[in-house]
Amino acid sequence: MEELRPLLLSIAYRMLGTFGDAEDVVQEAYLRLHREPEVASPKAFLTTVTTRLAIDQLRSARRQREQYFGPWLPEPAVDEYVDLADRAALSDSLSTAFLVVLERLSPDQRAVFLLGDVFGYSYDDLADILGKTPANCRQLAVRARRRIADNRPRFDASPHERDELVRRFTAAAQEGEIDALVELLAPDVTFTGDGGGKAIGLPHPLHGALPVGRMVVTAFGKFPELGAEPVHVGNQPALRIHDPSNRTVAIWSFVVVEGRISAIHGVVNPEKLTHVQPSGHADDER
Repeated sequence: MEELRPLLLSIAYRMLGTFGDAEDVVQEAYLRLHREPEVASPKAFLTTVTTRLAIDQLRSARRQREQYFGPWLPEPAVDEYVDLADRAALSDSLSTAFLVVLERLSPDQRAVFLLGDVFGYSYDDLADILGKTPANCRQLAVRARRRIADNRPRFDASPHERDELVRRFTAAAQEGEIDALVELLAPDVTFTGDGGGKAIGLPHPLHGALPVGRMVVTAFGKFPELGAEPVHVGNQPALRIHDPSNRTVAIWSFVVVEGRISAIHGVVNPEKLTHVQPSGHADDER
């Protein structure tokens, strides 16, 4: 039954956007399974319990996020550090941009959309998992798709093109070339920074190529000792920004549309970076 844990963690993380909460939910699901004398299908039982616990946890978490300092972003699922993609086709659903869009859905809509559209569960399966009718689940799915249709991130550039654009972005930022940097940004680019009141973040998203470009150049110029390593989050380009001791201090995730960077999601809250610390730093933030 332990072979089901990656699937359950994949579902729980996509529901909650935090690894600690996802792991707690999955562990509780296993505990409940062990307390049941007879279970016909452990997979169905664990999936159902994991999903329902995640829905309850998400409702509670959203109330807490209302008091969160500044924008709230999910913990970045850096491909090089975590393996939740299950298969290549699912990796985009781990991108920060995709998870941010899912925040627009109600917990039930999010569960139906993820299990149905991402993991391929039928409406009959969803009805059993959520304790609703197939018609109810279909209606939830329609509403979910409608809510995210205009905001779902488009990943239209090839992986090589995306990586090359972020490489040029990094070089321009480190060299302080503001004009070159602005050329790589979409005119309406948005930078969202999540510090959670525990690190230097932004109280509100920053909009526009020139303001974002200036902020990026200033940040790199102010902390010249920081290094930037290219990584990926949900198969999308990202930077792991680290200090001289190689401690991860930020993950910047990028959205590339029509050859330019249209959005940057920067997580600097140290509590959201414990899972992306190299060996030797993994326990430093606990």
